[in-house]
Amino acid sequence: MRLGQNPAKMGLKAYQPKRLGMALLSYIPNQEGFFKNSLEVLKYQIASIHAATSDFDLLVFDNGSCPEVREELHQLQISGLIHLLFISQFNIGKIGAINWILSAMPNDWICYADGDIFFRPGWLEKSLDIFEAFPAAGLVFAQPIFFDSLRGTGQAYHQLEADGRYHFSQVILPAESVREYARGIGVDEKQEKKLLETPVWVVEEKGSGVCAVLGGGHSQFLVQRENARKIVPLPTQYALSPIEDNSLNRRVDDLGFLQLGIVEPFIFHVGNLLDDWTRREIDRLALKATLVSSADRRDRSLPASASWSKKRVLHLLGWLSRLAFFDKLIRRVYNLLFEFFAK
Repeated sequence: MRLGQNPAKMGLKAYQPKRLGMALLSYIPNQEGFFKNSLEVLKYQIASIHAATSDFDLLVFDNGSCPEVREELHQLQISGLIHLLFISQFNIGKIGAINWILSAMPNDWICYADGDIFFRPGWLEKSLDIFEAFPAAGLVFAQPIFFDSLRGTGQAYHQLEADGRYHFSQVILPAESVREYARGIGVDEKQEKKLLETPVWVVEEKGSGVCAVLGGGHSQFLVQRENARKIVPLPTQYALSPIEDNSLNRRVDDLGFLQLGIVEPFIFHVGNLLDDWTRREIDRLALKATLVSSADRRDRSLPASASWSKKRVLHLLGWLSRLAFFDKLIRRVYNLLFEFFAK
């Protein structure tokens, strides 16, 4: 039987997604060994997104983490730092999760990131500049790509060679950017030295002066929703596989989409350890304060649209609900009214 009327039928507005959707992938099966510091890294990653980005929906796709981590993620959602939380009991694989993310997120723009990527202010604006200057862009990365996943075999960029609006050149990137990249992926000194001496291909749109590094990766990218739907589904069999990761970049290239990176690093790969250099970046970006304050940046009590007076009331109720006593009181009043109108 059904008692009363579902309150949602009384004109409750459905939430309208933001223009930008951020999607993070977490996999922390335990908090020992390799994964000992992974939760701390993830929390500061979330803080970096709030510090560097405005007006977005943040989804965390948890790919089979341990119960303690899942509980912490729930607490981050309650605090408002996470807006959407998907918990998978099983590890369906990185590409399996990307299939779900790119096919399901309703936002006009979708940004995917592994769970150890920190964001800097300006990453979104610079990424959108590249989409504006290069209409055929499919994936845009908020850092230069030093290891092209397709190893130079991509074909989509050839469409620019015959277009007089674009100019190609080889560039040695600043040593600081190279060392930051090398630190994040844990290369040795010999590999780092080779990176410092290896030029990357850069293409410039002459009219705007916007430059981009040719090549694609898969640890972070921005994509338009309509193109994201064309990329997936991708075949997946493993939890983590370089071959399957590269299939993402191959599919994008086969579709004729460009894969371009920002010349300056507006994100950086942390890895699984917050070393002294990363902690200095945390302090520079004031991420500790962001973890505390950003929960109030977005009032989740407000519906997608409401009158000014209704917004004021809902804002007050949302603030009161953060206090345990008033939260319990409001819920009791709600239940009492429900029973009254259900008669």
